[in-house]
Amino acid sequence: MFELAPRLLAVLDRGDPVVVATAVSMTGSAPSGVGTSMAVLPGGQVVGTISGGCVEGSLFVTAEQVLETGGAVLERFGFDEDPDDPDAVWAPALRCGGRVEVLVRRIGPDDTLLVGALRDAARGVPASVTLSLEAATLGAVVTAPDGCRGRVFVERADHRPRCIVVGAVETAVAVTNAAAVLGYAVTVVDPRPVFLTDERFPAAQERIVGWPNRVLRELPIDGTTVVVVLSHDDRFDADVIDLALRRGAGYVGAMGSRATHERRSETLRALGTPDLDRLRSPIGLDIGARTPAELAVAVMAEVVAVRTGTAGGALTGGAGPIHRSTAAAR
Repeated sequence: MFELAPRLLAVLDRGDPVVVATAVSMTGSAPSGVGTSMAVLPGGQVVGTISGGCVEGSLFVTAEQVLETGGAVLERFGFDEDPDDPDAVWAPALRCGGRVEVLVRRIGPDDTLLVGALRDAARGVPASVTLSLEAATLGAVVTAPDGCRGRVFVERADHRPRCIVVGAVETAVAVTNAAAVLGYAVTVVDPRPVFLTDERFPAAQERIVGWPNRVLRELPIDGTTVVVVLSHDDRFDADVIDLALRRGAGYVGAMGSRATHERRSETLRALGTPDLDRLRSPIGLDIGARTPAELAVAVMAEVVAVRTGTAGGALTGGAGPIHRSTAAAR
């Protein structure tokens, strides 16, 4: 739900209700994770997705019913492993073979607890809600009280991870757009105000004009932070990389040729930069990218691969499940 916070709040602030369907349990291979949501807005507009198309049609019908009745519904989709179980077949099935439970509920402007949590999430503030999954309470009480026993689902939104883009070049525009789509709060840093404008970087949360090595000393950086250096500027590139690695940024990548990388690495070794093996340079996965948009795809694909601890190769020819298992509701 929290990934849809801005879209939901735009409707709720007009005084209209929304219906949110949230995956609260998944087993086996499934295309998305627990907590993923889709919502049905006034007029039948759908935002978000649970399965990439397998169950959304059925959930849309359920959402219309929930909007009318106000009663929450817990839907199940997929195949049970026990063929002798009379409830073994859940319809419609997930094509990937997994199983998913989806809580469908209506949220109105007067649901102060949920709306407040959405506002926190939209601002990047950590937020959480606890939802009851008990059949006896679904029809009336969706938000579980403190100390509630029984089966509940806890949905959390941590602070939005930050992506710091250094250098307001054309590729930075595309990287900023792609990072924002992936949920990052993007900060673009460049000493040249003529290039760092609202018109060029509408998806950036922050645009900071200043020397990047000085700016980064003041920005919060942790293991969730992505630092993308696209500036090609020997006056500060090495210092920025050194600072990002020393402060433990989760991803540090730098644009440049292999020759540029070797020259820059010599400077970093002279600085005593730690964890040089974590520097992704030349930046991005090798997908044959040429245009700024293609380079942005290559860079952000590598960011995801580093975050998830995967190699970033092609799925074709691989083995094992495509989708990693996710935790079920407690």
